[in-house]
Amino acid sequence: MTWLGTIKSIFVNKNVRTKILWTIALLAVYRFLVFIPVPFADVAQIINASSWTTEGLSQFLMLLGWSIERFSILSVGLAPFINASIIMQLLAVVVPKLEELQELGEQWTQQIQQYTRYATFPLAFLQAIGMVYIINSMLGNVIDTANFTTVLLAAFSLSVGAMILVWIGDVITEKGITNGVSLLIFASIVAGMTMQINGSLLWAVDMNSFIGVLLFIVVLVIILILWSVWLLKSTKNIPIVYARQGKVEQTSMLPIPLNPVGMIPIIFAIAFVTFPYLLAQFLMKIGTPSDFIYRASLWISNNFNYYVANPSWIVILANFVFIVLFTFFYTLIVFNPDRIADNIQKRGGFIPGIRPGEETASYINKTLTHLSFWWGVGLGVLGIFDKLIYKIPFILDITQSLGSVPVVVTGSGIIIIVGVVQELTSKVQTEILMAKYDDL
Repeated sequence: MTWLGTIKSIFVNKNVRTKILWTIALLAVYRFLVFIPVPFADVAQIINASSWTTEGLSQFLMLLGWSIERFSILSVGLAPFINASIIMQLLAVVVPKLEELQELGEQWTQQIQQYTRYATFPLAFLQAIGMVYIINSMLGNVIDTANFTTVLLAAFSLSVGAMILVWIGDVITEKGITNGVSLLIFASIVAGMTMQINGSLLWAVDMNSFIGVLLFIVVLVIILILWSVWLLKSTKNIPIVYARQGKVEQTSMLPIPLNPVGMIPIIFAIAFVTFPYLLAQFLMKIGTPSDFIYRASLWISNNFNYYVANPSWIVILANFVFIVLFTFFYTLIVFNPDRIADNIQKRGGFIPGIRPGEETASYINKTLTHLSFWWGVGLGVLGIFDKLIYKIPFILDITQSLGSVPVVVTGSGIIIIVGVVQELTSKVQTEILMAKYDDL
């Protein structure tokens, strides 16, 4: 079906049209809430400070849909919910009760979603307290942190905002056209991109610089999109032969994606890389017990600040290594080669040339390890490219001659955009196809 035919089918199909309208309406509500500031915050000072913010802070703001620009109640975003989801998945591996629930299918899904929401609010509250201090550190004294009651009330409003976002995501998933949480993250990144593009073009000193910046942005985004599509679409198909009655055999494929664990390694890596810097900042604010700890905190502050435009090589390489390591780590948790091999054997299947049982599990494990390495490296490059661009003299000279370094989106941002667009397109086509079958 052509794009024109798909668009026509959307307007004709009442069910698809209704879901799209629900999605648009809820996204509008989300963007409206971005402009509601946290109580007790000096909004005028925040706007003034963020108007001349650095490139590094701009990237930080962009991932939150610029919701920190007014210190919105949505500034914490969906990070607590994502972290809670990851924690539940990890606990399912080590907690026997959760592991038993995992075997129950739909019941497991509903139960784990309930536990995830219970864990989201306390995580959001703790993150909100840290965010109040981070925003004060980045943008000046925009909220009275000397009064801890004020900090707690501000953190509570941020936590409520995070839960509202989770609710909006749930409603989009139920009544809309695609996964609500993914779509909200997508909307945040796109909103930030538009502001970044606008700012980069405004910094152009003349028409030649304007055209140069525009071409740079287009070429960069195209390269990132192609790289992301390759990472998301690449799979290795393992042939499985199932023996039937007599000598009849049926062959199917076990697809193992190059991307077995999604964006989770980047989330883990950023958390681990930025934690030392945040801890060092906290120690320097409250005072360190010894001169050695102060010097160590100062060194960490200078070398592990990932929020600046041009961070040190140490923190860039650390982030890359963590992404690769967490790709291996999370793949081993999510995928169980022994269980996959056992299921294949129970169904009377085998991989040609590989014995059922332990040899099959070993073969699948080697395949996963190989794919995880390349996925980890590819994801690592995407995760650090916006920092690497400041380290390449040739590219830096060109971009500085244009009047700015227009990095309008991070690699992790572009891969999220590509993934959501692919999922959204697939869901729309599926809905249209189901409607055609219903009409038959």
